[in-house]
Amino acid sequence: MAAMPLPGLDQTAVRRVNTAAVLRALAASEADATLQALIGKTGLSRRTVELILGELAAEGWAVETPSESSGGAGRPAKRFRFAAGHRLVAAARIDTHLAHGAVADLHGRVLGRASRPLGDYGDPRHSVADAAAAVRAAADDAGVPLDRLRAGAVAAGGVIDADGVVRRLVSAPAWSGFALAGAFEAEFAVPWVADNDANLAALAEHRAGVARGRRHIAWLIHGHRAGVGFIINNEVHRGSAGAAGELVESRVLGLRRGQDHPIGMLTSPITADRDRAAQLVAEATGGDRAALALAEEFAATLADTIDVLAWTVAPELIVLGGGLETAADLLIPLVRQRASEVGVLEIDIKATAIGAGAPLIGAVRYALDRIDADLFGPVVS
Repeated sequence: MAAMPLPGLDQTAVRRVNTAAVLRALAASEADATLQALIGKTGLSRRTVELILGELAAEGWAVETPSESSGGAGRPAKRFRFAAGHRLVAAARIDTHLAHGAVADLHGRVLGRASRPLGDYGDPRHSVADAAAAVRAAADDAGVPLDRLRAGAVAAGGVIDADGVVRRLVSAPAWSGFALAGAFEAEFAVPWVADNDANLAALAEHRAGVARGRRHIAWLIHGHRAGVGFIINNEVHRGSAGAAGELVESRVLGLRRGQDHPIGMLTSPITADRDRAAQLVAEATGGDRAALALAEEFAATLADTIDVLAWTVAPELIVLGGGLETAADLLIPLVRQRASEVGVLEIDIKATAIGAGAPLIGAVRYALDRIDADLFGPVVS
């Protein structure tokens, strides 16, 4: 039950809790909510809910929608809708060649997207400037003002700690120690968070992709680029200093040795590389022996990586992404065959349902998660 006014309590605090309860109930409604439904969800009196809805409407958080007549006697029930676009969140992704930006409403609906080429990936400040330009272009694409922006999140490569600082990035030493989240806060004057792109891809897949309803998953990119994002017990697992999943850094696994494999180029950030790899996949699917041998060779290395994950983290599902999804019909059966031959723990393997945009969509979800309590207050029960 929501808090009720009692003698001796701070009535201003009670009012804030009650307002938060109504706003959260309204935001959680899949359709327009009736006054009676909001009363039932919050446990508050009719008069209290009416007053709060009036205030929320005046502030732009709620909209009264046209009432539907039941055809019977009496006045139709009032209906209200949460104004999800009253505030916005932003998302950015910094890849080695491109910066991507998006703006979304408070229901997570992406309103606009844009991309910009990176002038110099080796310079983190230039990369942030390019990514910030992509976010501004996304707002222009959506036709929304950035003064509605409440928070943002950025997806990038490397080990990123809880403060949004890049601790380590393969082959890009200039990024070490760079305050990535802080740089975006300076650009937009609102709070930002930062996380590894594989982590955020896993978050997106867990919320809205093939991993919905699974408690333990791994989102895997393998080949020219390699890394994994974990969801354990329905939460992103980042490990100490955010280093979990940076498999490419492991000297023992030696994943850097496979960065130039012709099929592994499916995960290259360069379009021409991906196109050549896709052509090989098509040839292998069509029965070309040389191309099929390359696919089997690559599938064996992919199965070896899955072997490590199976006997350490033991996820119930592994999601292939970062470009691997384009060859899923060929690779997944080959990986399963290889895994069976070497005795890998049986794990479900699927291709991403979200695709190449998974890290950016995950950044949207991360931004919304971080501001949930600030916007709606604590969950009251």
